[in-house]
Amino acid sequence: MDLSIQLLNARISKQQLNELDNDFRQLSPAQQTLQLNHLYDSAQRLSVKYDFMQNIAIRILSTNTAPSLFINQLTNIDALSFFTPALRVNKGFLVQDTQGNNVLHNVFKHADATKLPFNYVRSLMLFESNDDLVKALAQPNSHGLTPVACYIAYANKSSTPVKHEFSALLALMEIEQKQNPNAKQKLANVLKGQKVNETTILLSAAYLQRSTAQVAHLIKAL
Repeated sequence: MDLSIQLLNARISKQQLNELDNDFRQLSPAQQTLQLNHLYDSAQRLSVKYDFMQNIAIRILSTNTAPSLFINQLTNIDALSFFTPALRVNKGFLVQDTQGNNVLHNVFKHADATKLPFNYVRSLMLFESNDDLVKALAQPNSHGLTPVACYIAYANKSSTPVKHEFSALLALMEIEQKQNPNAKQKLANVLKGQKVNETTILLSAAYLQRSTAQVAHLIKAL
């Protein structure tokens, strides 16, 4: 077990929670990532610890920027849900990894077709005021792609999302494009020449606001 995890466990067992923030600041980015992932893993293993571990994450990230390695490794909706209260403070949703991806980029890009994140993210925007989350939705990565564009370009999509997730995805497209109307062209550039399936063509058409025939011609997929 890494020393950073041993230290974290010791602080928790001795109720020395006020020391966690300073401890975290002294760690390497890799060790910081280990600590944050340990909090999540512990919460997943034992549900009675969920709120406690989540509050520790909030305590740590309220005064420390999340390391880029941690942002890169946060790739599923369960982890996003756990860390949402912590990311809500200190502009955590806008922190980017070395490829310029924020947490939404990484969660959307690795989206599990059986547990999509769009309705959850849309609900956060509807019921919890968080300007940074809205901004993160339109934030481009180093390739100029937004989180939604990353989903369309890279996620494993064998079929169209289920109805409520598809509706939420369309709403997220609208929110994004009100902020960053020029982002659409970047997706078209990435898809050009790629071999894509019908679902990708359909979602690209919705995102680019073109017909499926126009999109297919654009990327020469058919």
